[in-house]
Amino acid sequence: MSLSTAEIEAVVRDLRPKLEKGRIERIDQQDRTKLILTVRNGPARYWLLICAHPRTSRLHLLTFRPERGSPSGGLCNIVREHLTSAVIETVRQVPNDRVVIIEATTWDRLMQPHRMSLVAELKGVGSNLLLLNESNQILGVLFREDSARRKLVPGVQYEPLGPPAAMPVKAQMNRFAQAASEPDPLALSRAIQTAYIAIETAGELESLRLDLLTVLKAGLKSRRSRLNNVLKDLRAAEGAETIRRKGELLKIALHTVQPRQDRLVLEDLFDPARPQVTIELNPVLSPEENIGWLFHQYRKAKAGRDRLAVRASETEREIALLEELAAVTENARSLDELAALKPRIRKAGLALPEERPSKRRGAQAPRGPRVFRSAEGLDILVARNRNENDRLTFGIARGNDYWMHLLTWPGPHVVIRKPPDKSVSQESLLDAAHLAVYFSKIRGAGYAQVAYTQCKNVRRMKGAPRGKVNYAHATTLQVRIEQARIERLMKGTPEQTEKAP
Repeated sequence: MSLSTAEIEAVVRDLRPKLEKGRIERIDQQDRTKLILTVRNGPARYWLLICAHPRTSRLHLLTFRPERGSPSGGLCNIVREHLTSAVIETVRQVPNDRVVIIEATTWDRLMQPHRMSLVAELKGVGSNLLLLNESNQILGVLFREDSARRKLVPGVQYEPLGPPAAMPVKAQMNRFAQAASEPDPLALSRAIQTAYIAIETAGELESLRLDLLTVLKAGLKSRRSRLNNVLKDLRAAEGAETIRRKGELLKIALHTVQPRQDRLVLEDLFDPARPQVTIELNPVLSPEENIGWLFHQYRKAKAGRDRLAVRASETEREIALLEELAAVTENARSLDELAALKPRIRKAGLALPEERPSKRRGAQAPRGPRVFRSAEGLDILVARNRNENDRLTFGIARGNDYWMHLLTWPGPHVVIRKPPDKSVSQESLLDAAHLAVYFSKIRGAGYAQVAYTQCKNVRRMKGAPRGKVNYAHATTLQVRIEQARIERLMKGTPEQTEKAP
């Protein structure tokens, strides 16, 4: 809760004798919404905190020497430039409003005096800090605004909103009235400081709790999803004996299979009850190839059964640990308790928010294209953005690799790695085309046209943004989207390449 109008009035009344005629020695910025003015007035030194946070906007003196802020930018630097060594003339409140104006005199290089005003609009949501010159022109502002309501940008005249038409009851409330009457000269500021440290600590506690719970819940979601998939595969693997029996039955009935038959219904000769068994066949394969495929599935299921059981057990233990950490996080009552959980969360294999790579432009090296594997085992590289389109096509791809892009629609550049001793099949082209559609603006479409050619036929478009190209000797591929093909390509998590493949 921000200071009320009545509380600000009491604070301004308390500040005047301490700050007026004092010299501003230093300006620091604790965080984005807080400025601290160090003021020397005779033998006394004061630290004035002005906070424009939407939940805790306020001003008061600090009862301790604050830590010096790190190098700052924006408004803080502008205030430093104009108000360092300035003398505070008045500290006043706009009547019936939560706006405080600190007027100070500063001198230029010719020792000519100039009046500056630091305006603190402490209105809760919508709080702001501004520095004005003697013509009421904005020199700097914490939060810029350019709307129909008002314009707060450097260079324009300051337009105050004015006090509310009627003062609400809440504005007349003063939680610190008793402290103002105490003999201690810092009693009022100390009371406000204590109250807001508690409020901000509680806010930091809930913010950190939410951050940690978000990480833990995401970890739980991914591990539960993994467990479901593992259990599904395990159930399939536990049917290994059933697959083998189907292969044996198909051997016995091989002479009855007709060309392009898609299923066969037989008696189970290995079961005394002789139930009917349906064997699914791939009509594209010959009967002998179907038998080979069934026994391949049997061997795969048998080999994977023990491995999947171990993985399921490990995942269940991870889920139990994350559930325990989430419960402890929910019940933590201090920042120290939450901070003590961070090493355990890291040990569980989760990245905390502050440890994740920055998303700011230029803050991290390119991650590299997504990498998928086609049905015949060829690597398919898919760019993530415009810059990576350029890097993939002209920095990573080789001349004989195949390059692909949607016709008439924006989308990623896609490259199929061509082995020196192997051609690129139609199936691999279709796999790459499906990825081009899936990672484009037309994901979900049932049909698309994709152009492909070899990378040596692709050139940058002169004068165009990165990623724009011209290409020659291209073939157009008509693609009807197959959901099963996309699911197969997406089944495994694609490699995230940091270096050029």
